Amino acid sequence: MSMDATSRLTRLRARFSLLDANGDGQLQADDFDLLADRVLNAVKADPAKAHALREGCRAYWQGLAADTDRDGDRVVTFEEYAAAIPDAVHFDQYGSPYAHALAAVADPDDDGEVERADFVACMTAIGFAPPQVAQLFAELAGDNDRVATRDWAAAIRDYYVSASADIPGQLLAPRSA
Repeated sequence: MSMDATSRLTRLRARFSLLDANGDGQLQADDFDLLADRVLNAVKADPAKAHALREGCRAYWQGLAADTDRDGDRVVTFEEYAAAIPDAVHFDQYGSPYAHALAAVADPDDDGEVERADFVACMTAIGFAPPQVAQLFAELAGDNDRVATRDWAAAIRDYYVSASADIPGQLLAPRSA
């Protein structure tokens, strides 16, 4: 397996684990509600942004279930998930509302930028490890003390669809022992 294939599989397992918010080894609609709840408990969001995040999570689940739930039981196993790895077109339709809503929730003043504390709060609420979150913030922020919401949403997209190991979101993948 190539390094890109290995890193993609590592990300695939990590993504599945993060989306499996209740940790039962399968994806269901409740996992995406729980994911939204965790983020919204970590940051103060106005009602419209909270609603957009909840709807983004639900849309993500609905698209994922439609494309990966092969037996129609409204449960997605890792095997189903891995067999139907969503592509960029799928993510743009179903995952993008989630990515943009997540970045917007972390931007309370609507200036198009996310401060470190809000970025860290959201990413750790999702389940990412603080050291990797800090590295990703530094990568996306560069010399600034904030991350542009559009850059964060683009990094989320890349994490979910890129086959390359040379992306900022790769910093979030678990490290090999």
